[in-house]
Amino acid sequence: MGFDLVLLAGDLTNFLGPDHARQIVEPLQASGVPVLAVCGNCDQPTVESYFRDIDIDLDRRARTVDGVRFIGLSGGLPFGDLPYERTEEDYERVAAEAFERAAEVDGQPTILVSHQPPHGTACDLARGNHVGSRSLRTAVEQYEPDLVFSGHIHEAIGADTIGSTRVVNPGPWFQGRSVVIEADPETGSVEFEIRAP
Repeated sequence: MGFDLVLLAGDLTNFLGPDHARQIVEPLQASGVPVLAVCGNCDQPTVESYFRDIDIDLDRRARTVDGVRFIGLSGGLPFGDLPYERTEEDYERVAAEAFERAAEVDGQPTILVSHQPPHGTACDLARGNHVGSRSLRTAVEQYEPDLVFSGHIHEAIGADTIGSTRVVNPGPWFQGRSVVIEADPETGSVEFEIRAP
């Protein structure tokens, strides 16, 4: 099965820099499939610079690929002293920026790629507590993207909904986990399947 696009939802480097990210991104790009990425809270700022330099950075941006609109948000809520953290106030601001940019580009459906999951779903449960962003949830409720693809909470593998928006966290890529998303720009439909080894 061929893919039209690879989406990376952050934490590619586990505190390492762009050389490590390059080891992941370059083979994907060499396959000829476009790549879009956001940084996770464990990615150094130099990783985001690398993503920008090679034009795959999706943070606070909107892109259309094959008629489908993608927007992205990097980072995670403060959790110790990690390289890429955003506060709830930051998420309120950057989510609004991202969704405003999404309105400027054509495409349907709309898929949000956010390392940090929205609060109050099966995709943000850590040790029985919801640890997602409340500001991001508010933005999802307001702007109603068709799908939120998140990561960050390694143990919160699953899918849920916020209103009409579906939310998915396939779990960590380093464990061989992924999600295959099928989006139809003709009908606006989005289907997905979580895959595990």
